Amino acid sequence: MNANIHNSGTVPGTRRYLMTEEGTWKPGACSSLLVFRQEPGEAAEYPNLLLGVLGAAEDFRDEFAGFGAFAAPARLGGVHEAAAGDLLLILGEVPGTSHPEAYRLEIGDFVTLTAANDRSALHGLRTLRQLLCSSGGELAYGVIEDEPLVGERALHLDIGRKFYPQEWIMMRIRDMAELKLNTLQLHFSEHEGFTFESERHPEIMSESYLTKEQVREIIKEARRHRITLIPSLDSPGHLGWALRNHPEWLLTRADDEPAKGALDITCPEAVAFVLDLIDEYAELFEGSPYFHIGGDEFIDFGTFASYPQLGRYARETLGIEGGTEVDAYIDYLNKVAERLEARGFKVRVWNDGLYREDLEQRVAPKPSMQVAYWTKWDRKMAPAQTFLDQGHEIVNFNDAYFYYVLGEHAGYVYPTGARIYDGWHPGLLPRAGEHEPQEWIPPYPEGLLGCSFSVWSDKPEAQTIEEVEQGLKEPLRAMAEKAWTGERRYADYAAFAEACAAAGLDR
Repeated sequence: MNANIHNSGTVPGTRRYLMTEEGTWKPGACSSLLVFRQEPGEAAEYPNLLLGVLGAAEDFRDEFAGFGAFAAPARLGGVHEAAAGDLLLILGEVPGTSHPEAYRLEIGDFVTLTAANDRSALHGLRTLRQLLCSSGGELAYGVIEDEPLVGERALHLDIGRKFYPQEWIMMRIRDMAELKLNTLQLHFSEHEGFTFESERHPEIMSESYLTKEQVREIIKEARRHRITLIPSLDSPGHLGWALRNHPEWLLTRADDEPAKGALDITCPEAVAFVLDLIDEYAELFEGSPYFHIGGDEFIDFGTFASYPQLGRYARETLGIEGGTEVDAYIDYLNKVAERLEARGFKVRVWNDGLYREDLEQRVAPKPSMQVAYWTKWDRKMAPAQTFLDQGHEIVNFNDAYFYYVLGEHAGYVYPTGARIYDGWHPGLLPRAGEHEPQEWIPPYPEGLLGCSFSVWSDKPEAQTIEEVEQGLKEPLRAMAEKAWTGERRYADYAAFAEACAAAGLDR
């Protein structure tokens, strides 16, 4: 092992490595996995955090079985108990950083893993196992200091158009954890389907759906791997399936032609129906910090004038002086956000309908809403900087690199690991044209939360679930690498793929 350990040992690569004295650490069956027991008098929440880290260590212990290591259960212990070959996990402040996912590995006669919390502890354990895999089972003495460049590294799954079984989703959670990805968004309502059980409105469910008990099992698996789950229930657009039995709740143009799957937000009964659904899934995902409410493609945002009832509603019902159609739309999003924020959620929306150059907004979107910035195919869509200037935080969903659209619908082509690895970094956002880039260079703005890869099931029969699984592997690995390190550390993508194999990702 040398100073370039981070270039050949783990995926994603580690940020900093320092070789120390000569020697190697090699765990064996008699080696112990110890979690440091602090002295009494620690903060009141410490015992629960300690149990969380102990549970994380025990959950992960089987991962070392291939090296014949750590046969005994993880247990509490102190530094004085650590012997050669042992691994000591310390929950606490990581020197030199305040990042919540930071960890530090000191490799000597025994290894000391200092982690900020149970999630970063799992990151450190995973790094250690990958290093053992790529090095043949023993590690040179040294110090690794590691944390991600951006905080959120996510996968979005459109399970509304195509049914993905519970076990398939749980397998993706395990794959994500291996790559130190930390957020999974489940988009379960679309024009073509609604795939979560609804006890309040069972008539909206697709023929194939996940029961609430199955969703709870997915939530449990995500928690075990310290993956944050985000429910995504899109409105006031993308409601075609949920509204198929309620055509009277569809928004209509001035010529009485209904807009596809668009909710009539001037109708109290229609809005109450969607809010009831949102309440139902807010209860199911009570422990999640975020809720994505959509807001995209409500209508063709350049044709708001075709729906004059929205403008009248803004002026006459909402009392917005000079209000227009777009104000009714933004007021709806704000009210949904307020409802969820009252339950403790951070609310997210897509970017394409907000702050457009061709629309004058008299109602401002709540700055507390976070923005999933996915496209700027229309030059009238607001640039990413506008959202930061207005007080929003954003997640980079760059559709040019990260949209895996089944059937390569709407002009998209399947993303490749090589393209992401060679051409993308966390500050590279969607652009309107070849000569209109949107790019932030490190250090990135504080309001850039992270990035997300997206699977969209536009043509659900175009690929089997096995083909989707296979198609995700390389691009997800490339995104994970670049989002964590921000660097292109290998000569080319082929060399990076070799590192993935060496780290055991293809086992």
